[in-house]
Amino acid sequence: REAVGGEVRTMGPIKVLTRAVHKIADMTMFLVVGHDYTYIYNVSWEDPKLDHQAFKPGPSDTIITIASAGCNVFDYLIEGSKVTAVDLNAAQIALTELKAIAVQKLTFEHFFDIFAKNKVNLLKAKYESDIRPLLTKRSQKFWDANMKQLKNVMYSGTSGMLAYIVCRVLFGLIGLGWIRHTVVERQSVDEFHEAVKKNSWRLNFFCHVIDYLISSAGFAMLAGVPSRQLELGLHRPDNFQTVFERICNTDLVHDNYFYYGYIAGEYSALCCPRYLKKENYEALRKSLNDKKLTLFEGTLVDALKADEKTKYTVASLLDHMDWMPPSMINEELSWLQKRMDPKGLTVFWRSYSENVHSAPLKWLKPVQVPDEGDRVGMYWSTWVAKMDGTIRYDLRTTSWSKNPPKAATLVDLISTGFKIVTFPIIQGFAKKRVGDKNGLPEHATKMEAFYESQKDQYDSFREQMLFARPVLAECIPIRKPPGGGKMIWVDVGGGTARNLEFLTVETIRENFEKIIVVDVSLSLLEVAKKRVAAAGLSNIVECIYCDFCDPQQVASKLPKNGTCDLVTMSYSLSMIPDKKGALISAAKLLKPKGEGVLGVADF
Repeated sequence: REAVGGEVRTMGPIKVLTRAVHKIADMTMFLVVGHDYTYIYNVSWEDPKLDHQAFKPGPSDTIITIASAGCNVFDYLIEGSKVTAVDLNAAQIALTELKAIAVQKLTFEHFFDIFAKNKVNLLKAKYESDIRPLLTKRSQKFWDANMKQLKNVMYSGTSGMLAYIVCRVLFGLIGLGWIRHTVVERQSVDEFHEAVKKNSWRLNFFCHVIDYLISSAGFAMLAGVPSRQLELGLHRPDNFQTVFERICNTDLVHDNYFYYGYIAGEYSALCCPRYLKKENYEALRKSLNDKKLTLFEGTLVDALKADEKTKYTVASLLDHMDWMPPSMINEELSWLQKRMDPKGLTVFWRSYSENVHSAPLKWLKPVQVPDEGDRVGMYWSTWVAKMDGTIRYDLRTTSWSKNPPKAATLVDLISTGFKIVTFPIIQGFAKKRVGDKNGLPEHATKMEAFYESQKDQYDSFREQMLFARPVLAECIPIRKPPGGGKMIWVDVGGGTARNLEFLTVETIRENFEKIIVVDVSLSLLEVAKKRVAAAGLSNIVECIYCDFCDPQQVASKLPKNGTCDLVTMSYSLSMIPDKKGALISAAKLLKPKGEGVLGVADF
């Protein structure tokens, strides 16, 4: 089953098969990356023109980025920036290092012949004497094993293999040989555009084939696109049709080296990355000789943990956050926050989504970068934001106790399950007893009667059922209120205060003036008060009985309307009879003009 537009639908056999193909493709891709069998990218598929537009790299910058094939890394080095290039795939590091050493040791003519004109025999001749001695042992091992098999730099790596299939196989099968003829042999943009008009039906068919191969047949794996990223665009029809139209609006002959290289099988002196242009060679060599490049194998978080001294002015994150869940993005941003320059950090990224796709990124208040001239054409948005400390990215936790919450025992599961399934039978008696004892309204009486006997096993029984709760914790912002001071948080239906434990005690003390846990179950609030007291947070966290659907109770027991920074409902909205009323109450509590945030997680 899947959710589509708020409606849950049963997936048909084709969709189920497609999902299975995606999972197999993901496993294969991460197997390649995890075991360093080969590199995926022989070209970095992010247009550095947009980087210059977004943050203008220069000598005063210290940049952390993804290594990929090294193209954008070298672009920053040409401008004199200091760069830390990180990649989980050691093969990508080996490729970037090979190029870097070649720049330092070879003449421009030899370097261009190898990496632009595919003179692999020249690379092999220079490898042993000039390049290998300066490589790290890890990169030596990779190239010692792979240098002999290397046939063509342009079509190497899995993305190069995909490009060969498309440009050398599919072009011929579908009758698109005129693309190479007009772009490479004739070197004519006008003739290319004329041919596009004449062959529109072939191109439409070609685009449908590519869409199928990428979206359904698992070929996205070869381009290094995991299914989580791919799914950001599956709601759009004819994705590659759009990409092809964007490509046609660029100069494929003189400027767009991303596609010219794959169509021609090589670069020209005019149409190539900046690091392959003669006028930039000495600047690139100088930066490399000045040791402005640091290569790191591992994750970005690993690199940030390993180096406590370097402070970064720019984090150029390419598109890798597209496939990350909020927890990973939050962790990455928290470590970037720790290592950012005192004047702030520019965070720059691309996405296959039209929108900011994850809440931790949303809190940065990013600005969309105009990307009409993007030569790659495969991203649907590009973003830049300034990290200045107004948003705090603290690592989340699972418990305030040194011992994590214990899973429910079999006895607990059977006992609590029995209480739940038998409650409809005994609720009349239970509600009368609770009503006589506490004098609560109808709904509160029912909730208290239901939870009274479950309170001790409440958390352990539900721990593995409330999957969205930790996700909500990762998504809520921790920020300095615009007017100063600390945050005010109301957790509606907060029960045992378990929701609060996803933030550390230190985070709560440093960032919250007041947290109010609201519930109609007195028994669950008893557990909450004990939990809060044990953590030493009773001066900040208040556990209040309040019917959130009763405007009078909300007005008398909770903060004034328009004063709360955060209101959350974690698996409580579905239990509230008057859902509309509860949401109206929440909206009234929040600070106006988007300063207050409502967070909801539910079934």
